[in-house]
Amino acid sequence: MIYCQYAFERGKSMIQAEENFEDIFVKKAFESLIKRGVAHPSMLFPSTVTDRDLNAFERQFDVRLPSLFRSYLKAYCYDFSVICAPMPLDDLAHEEPESEKGLCWIELVSLPVEEPLKNLYALMESFRRISTDRELVNLRLDRVRNFVPIGEWDGPLCLDLNQADVQTDQQETWQICRFDETVFDWKEAGYIDRSGAVTGEKRFPDFKTLLEIYFYGKYDKAYEQQLRAYGEELPDYRYYIQRR
Repeated sequence: MIYCQYAFERGKSMIQAEENFEDIFVKKAFESLIKRGVAHPSMLFPSTVTDRDLNAFERQFDVRLPSLFRSYLKAYCYDFSVICAPMPLDDLAHEEPESEKGLCWIELVSLPVEEPLKNLYALMESFRRISTDRELVNLRLDRVRNFVPIGEWDGPLCLDLNQADVQTDQQETWQICRFDETVFDWKEAGYIDRSGAVTGEKRFPDFKTLLEIYFYGKYDKAYEQQLRAYGEELPDYRYYIQRR
C-alpha cells in the first residue's frame, strides 16, 4: 500500500515537472521575441484561456491537444499573426551548418484578448469544411479528425495528432504539416501516402521546434553570418512581426 502511494506521488511529481518545463519554455519563448527586438512588451497580454476552455475545444472537435500547445494558448494573448524567421531554405531535413538560410513567413493563429480562442475555432471549422466538402477535397471526417490548424503557410499549417512518436531524423514522423490552399487533389499533391493516410507536406518536427525557430531565433546568428559574407545589410528584427 505504501509502495503504491509512493509510486502514485512520484508519477504525479513527474507529470507536474513536465508541465512546469513546458510552461517555462513557452514563457521564455515570448521573452526571446522581446529580447530579439521582434516584439514589444505592449503587444502581449496575460492570457485568459483556461484548461476548462481547452477541454471544451477538445470535446467539441474530439481531439487532444499536445500539452506544449496548451501551455502556449494559456500564456499570452496577442493580435499579431504574421511572423518570419530565418531557416534552411531546403527545409529542416537539410539543416547542415553550410546550408543557405532565408526568411520564411508564416501566420500563427492570433489570440485576441476578447474571445482568444475564436480564431482557433474558426480555423478548425474551415479546415474540416474544406477537407470534407464533396466539391473540394472530399474526404471523410475520420481521415482528417486529428489535424488541428494552428496557422497558415500559403494554406493550413496543422498539427498532425496522429504523430505521437516524433523523430527529428525521420521526416515521415514529423507533427507539423501544411496543405496548399489552391490544391484540392490531395493524393496527386502527395498529401496522402500509399497506405491512404493523410500526411500533408511535412514542415516541422513539432511545435517545440517551431517555437525554437520563430520565437527563440535558432538560426539568427547563422543568417547574420551569411549576410555578412555576402556583404548585405543585417536584418531589422522589428519587421519580423506584422499585424494583418
